[in-house]
Amino acid sequence: MNQTLTPPRIGQPWPGQGGIYAGIIAGRNGAPDYHLVLAPADTGEIQNIEWGRRGEKITGAYSYHDGRANTAAMAAAGLVLAQRITALQIDGHADYHLPSQAEAHLLAANLKDHFSQTDWYWTSTQYSAVLAWTQDFDVGNQDFSYKSWQASARAVRMIQITP
Repeated sequence: MNQTLTPPRIGQPWPGQGGIYAGIIAGRNGAPDYHLVLAPADTGEIQNIEWGRRGEKITGAYSYHDGRANTAAMAAAGLVLAQRITALQIDGHADYHLPSQAEAHLLAANLKDHFSQTDWYWTSTQYSAVLAWTQDFDVGNQDFSYKSWQASARAVRMIQITP
């Protein structure tokens, strides 16, 4: 049975969907578009955590768009950050992931005020064996940082839009 979901206004809690509505991400390579939901800070944010092991290349974690696939690759490689994100259960949902660069751009554009303005946040997008991409919510910059650096992380989930 297909259920039609009507999202709230961007920036508002989405009852029953595990967080705050962030907007729509365009599907890639034939995948459908999807709604992005930001986990609440009190249950979906991790502070002072490393992305992973510096010098270890994680196969499958280079996508600019697919945070779910990146996070799955990270978790399969045994990275604590990804395992903690994928273990989250919020509002009856257990399908959270670390946002990709593209998803982090949307979060910075639409939900800047839902993040610390002094912290950098990890994305799931790896830059190299040594570096991974981070998102700043003060001015909206992205940069890469050493994987062993301590930054914050915030979980998101996706809800596919069915035609």
